[in-house]
Amino acid sequence: MFSEKDLIFNAPEHSVLDFASGGFARRILVLTGAEQERPGSRDFLVKVLAASRLSLEQDTLFARVPTAEPLSIVPAIQQKHAEYVLVFGLPPSRLGINAEMPLYQPRQFYGATFLFAESLAVLEPDKARKGKLWQALQQIFP
Repeated sequence: MFSEKDLIFNAPEHSVLDFASGGFARRILVLTGAEQERPGSRDFLVKVLAASRLSLEQDTLFARVPTAEPLSIVPAIQQKHAEYVLVFGLPPSRLGINAEMPLYQPRQFYGATFLFAESLAVLEPDKARKGKLWQALQQIFP
């Protein structure tokens, strides 16, 4: 495992915060790949979070990030003190993280709990994948 002092992040020019908005009341950062979404993806995400008693608008800082340019997640963790990071459809390397993060398995990393999942477009029609996501969210938000 890595310690918080290990230098394992790339240093891209842009931060995920450049694309984020929301109340952030529960210190949850939610990231989706902008190009991977389809109509209704945001509504699906709202329902997924509501099942865990979370509001996308009030409880999270939500960012639809472009998948083409390198981004850093470090400012969201260091400046905003995100406690939870839910990532849909983006690999860790897209966020400047050089560590393996298995899908649907919450991991403590750099002082936050990370959960990586497939894109919302892949999740929505697939009952098995939605079940894995639901189990992981229950571990994080019992």
